Amino acid sequence: MHDFPIGTNIMEVNERIAAENRNHFDSNGVFAINVMSAPGAGKTSVLEKTIERLKDRHKIGVIEGDLVTNIDAARISAMGVPAHQITTGTVCHLDARMLHLAMHQFDVTGFDLLFIENVGNLVCPAEFNLGEHLKVMVFSTVEGAEKPKKYPLMFHEADAVIL
Repeated sequence: MHDFPIGTNIMEVNERIAAENRNHFDSNGVFAINVMSAPGAGKTSVLEKTIERLKDRHKIGVIEGDLVTNIDAARISAMGVPAHQITTGTVCHLDARMLHLAMHQFDVTGFDLLFIENVGNLVCPAEFNLGEHLKVMVFSTVEGAEKPKKYPLMFHEADAVIL
């Protein structure tokens, strides 16, 4: 467990743990991808198609973030890919600590690719570094053309946007 002094900035703590996560990925040859979007934009569908195309060539694992259910983790597991659920309750994003704790229960060291499906939200997930190598946003055009103006951080933080 991590001990940080009272009054330590939450983002500073997150960055420290994210660095530990990244070191763990790098030292084990795992390429981690944080998949973000609004709820219902198609993150899980994109993951299913990606897994379908890559699972014969790469060892893939998925960590799923959701407020309450394990529906998406069940969909991924049904494809024969190991999946681990992080249920956040009322927290609208994953942070580095949540991912760090999940990796104590879900060994990622055997994977080539680790997809982290973040909680559906266009604000908070972009703010929290998980230690991932790549941030990918799934954007459904039916969400509205104003989304880049209303939620610029998500679009600026994403390394790639899938339409």
